[in-house]
Amino acid sequence: MISLLAAVLAVEAIDLEMTPQEKKKTGVYKLRDQEKAALQQWIENRYEKRQEPLAQNIEPTTKPSLSENFYNGRFLKLSDGTLWNVRPQDTAISQSWITPVEVIITQSQDSVYSYKITNTLTGSSVLAKKVSSLPTTKPGPATPNSNTK
Repeated sequence: MISLLAAVLAVEAIDLEMTPQEKKKTGVYKLRDQEKAALQQWIENRYEKRQEPLAQNIEPTTKPSLSENFYNGRFLKLSDGTLWNVRPQDTAISQSWITPVEVIITQSQDSVYSYKITNTLTGSSVLAKKVSSLPTTKPGPATPNSNTK
């Protein structure tokens, strides 16, 4: 009886703690109740539960927005003052971005252009690397095959 109660509570814990998007992303939605209970038990045995979720500690912030688009999309300046060099094969996308538009910056898997900048209006994304300044001379045309793996 206790084991059945523990299984029900474990399933409930996962179902209450995770959003539908998190369940889908992690694959938890595919698990049967018994598998959810086993997963919850595994988590409880190895990790300590926080007193309060991290999300409650984070202040909502505004997304940076594109403030300037230089050299036909080769460089982007954001409202937070950061300057980004766009991967050459992505400039066909970024050259059409119109200011101001909110963007989301996330890590990418590329070793050179280690960030992905996503235009929240169009949903299009480019890979970029942070730079400290624009080139002193106007760069030549972007060559899509440069800096590729």
